[in-house]
Amino acid sequence: MILDRFPKLLDSMMSMRWEDFLDIFLVGLIIYQIIRLVKGTRSFQVIVGIILVLVAYYLALQFQLLTLTWLLSSFIANIFLVTVVLFSTDIRRGLARAGRFSRSSKGNSSTVEAINEVVRAAFFMAEKRIGALIVFERRVSLGEYMESAARLSAVVSDRLLLAIFNTHAPLHDGAVIIQDGRLEVAGSFLPLLPAEDNVSRFFGTRHRAAIGLSRETDAVIVVVSEERGLVSLVRDGEVEVMMGAGSLRDKLLTLLGFPAVKKGKPVAKTVPLG
Repeated sequence: MILDRFPKLLDSMMSMRWEDFLDIFLVGLIIYQIIRLVKGTRSFQVIVGIILVLVAYYLALQFQLLTLTWLLSSFIANIFLVTVVLFSTDIRRGLARAGRFSRSSKGNSSTVEAINEVVRAAFFMAEKRIGALIVFERRVSLGEYMESAARLSAVVSDRLLLAIFNTHAPLHDGAVIIQDGRLEVAGSFLPLLPAEDNVSRFFGTRHRAAIGLSRETDAVIVVVSEERGLVSLVRDGEVEVMMGAGSLRDKLLTLLGFPAVKKGKPVAKTVPLG
């Protein structure tokens, strides 16, 4: 039976315009990006629930279950409003990602110096078990996270970072944000992941804040864990534990618009988020 339908399917494809193929490709691309956006989050479970509601509505129509059909049709009539309310965070994150190409991410010489200072400070703090959260802005502006933070606009140095993240310093609990190679603000508070999000218990508050910011923007975040003495790199919702100063420096140079220094064996291991 399937083989009998194949010629008709082939004829239908032959009669399609190039615009039809483009239309199918774009729809498939949008669906793929939506799945990537919500995978591993509560929103994915909500989508599954909405699909089950639609299936239940179809079955209610088929079996003429009038009360259930009326109830589900009332929900479906307002599905656009429900979608906007339930997925407001994901919609904002998706729009932010769509606008990533509005700014150039090409680094400058001061960015290279900032990377060197951050790498030096990060591994020193890891050795001393001092926690730190250091954010590099890329294409998506982090202005909203700078508004309530302490404005410094200073040259990045390992001594300045050590002073900020000293446990007795007033700004040590927040993050510093580096913009165009300069340390613009300190004491910035980043969006925390909800407690019920599907994230490994391996991560503490700093890692959860870094993951939360990396899901909403394209920022690159260096996290120093005071509990485990590890340095991690966070981007696009993924965490990599760095095995050495050289590996962190190479990663940051590449992500911030500079050519990789060298190629070799993998220098980091990925920590699962589930």
